[in-house]
Amino acid sequence: MASITAGGIGSGLDVESIVSQLVALERRPINRVQAEQAQVNAQISAYGSLKSKVSEFQSAMASLGSASSFKLFQGTSSNESVFTATVGSEALAGNYAVDVQSLAERDKIAFGPFADSATAVGSGTLNLSVGTESFSLAVGAGDTLADIRTAINESSDNTGVTATIVNSDDGARLVLSSNETGTDNALQVTVSGDGDGNDSDNAGLSALTYVSGGTNYATTISTATDAVMKIDGFTVTSSSNTISDAVDGISFTAKSIGTATLEVTRDDEAILEAVNQFAEAYNSLRSEVNKQRNGQLEADSTLLSIERALSEVLNAGSEINGSSFRYLIEAGVSVNEEGVMEIDEATVTEKLSSDFNSFVNLFSAEGEGYAERLESLADGWLANNGLIDAREEGLSSQLERLEDDELRLEARLEMVEMRIRSQFTALDTLVSELSNTGNFLQQQLAALPAANQ
Repeated sequence: MASITAGGIGSGLDVESIVSQLVALERRPINRVQAEQAQVNAQISAYGSLKSKVSEFQSAMASLGSASSFKLFQGTSSNESVFTATVGSEALAGNYAVDVQSLAERDKIAFGPFADSATAVGSGTLNLSVGTESFSLAVGAGDTLADIRTAINESSDNTGVTATIVNSDDGARLVLSSNETGTDNALQVTVSGDGDGNDSDNAGLSALTYVSGGTNYATTISTATDAVMKIDGFTVTSSSNTISDAVDGISFTAKSIGTATLEVTRDDEAILEAVNQFAEAYNSLRSEVNKQRNGQLEADSTLLSIERALSEVLNAGSEINGSSFRYLIEAGVSVNEEGVMEIDEATVTEKLSSDFNSFVNLFSAEGEGYAERLESLADGWLANNGLIDAREEGLSSQLERLEDDELRLEARLEMVEMRIRSQFTALDTLVSELSNTGNFLQQQLAALPAANQ
């Protein structure tokens, strides 16, 4: 239980005020430690902000360090109702004549009609094949059309067929569809061990038989076919309507039978945007460095190290494999007197047209391109025990020491306050006693006969 202090009552001394002022003087070392803690916390926060910007810079350089960021092409189909195309970084500019001769289809068949989905079809084993893969289902005498549908869809061995029931005016039909298009995914359904003793008649479970070119009790909705496309006169066949292995870097998707052309051109606007992203990432990092230099990390050597490393990469021209350029400025990228990276879009456009490969490799040549070299710098700054990590660890250790100092000083202050309070309490008691004694003596003296009487 906390004690109640009321020093000075007997003596008239303002003991509490005196003790508070003396304790405040003794607290000054703690205040200095707390101020240092606040400063270190602010520096840690500043390093967190710097680290975030370096991380963003690292990600941007990693993206721009890939040739695919600059080898950007766009494809234009003369008739997108016939085919569309997606163009990747491996493509080359050019024109292609495309003739879609057939579309890929999937097998889709219907059995029935049956009275309704609750009709029991028969018993035996139902064997379903999709191309060269197959699976089987055991059907009991009481299993309904709906049970067979569910068993097909939920079978763990299902090799690629989906079953549905369509309730038409003339009854329920079991519809089977291969999940994938193309002749390699053609359907076949056979029955073995039919409960009526005949595995091939149109009765019992064998009524669900479908063998292309053989026994067939199904209605054909669509037949499995391959897509056939001629590209510049050469025939390409695919089980899918998307053909991605005919021309490097180009994926064709057939939409309908017909002819059209594809024009592939380099997307210079997208490349220019990538170069601008390069400059924006650099300028963002430099802006953060300047912000911290004018803030919590003033005179911090880490900022100078980052600036020097950036300058060394940008100013030290070197041979780059696959590029006739040694410096960014040759490709229209420069750093002005304020340290801001600028893009000369006219020069960039001209270099893309006159020496495209040199331009791309200037940024992205493996181990040599500017984006790769700058990414490597960022990797080192963010690595464990790297430039930033080591500084953060040092600040964290300093903060721990300051927290220990604060606890030690607080404990000492408690003892000092107890000692001061004890001393002034004793003084208060002594003064009170002396005051009482003085009062007593005055009373006694006042009671004595007057000397002249």
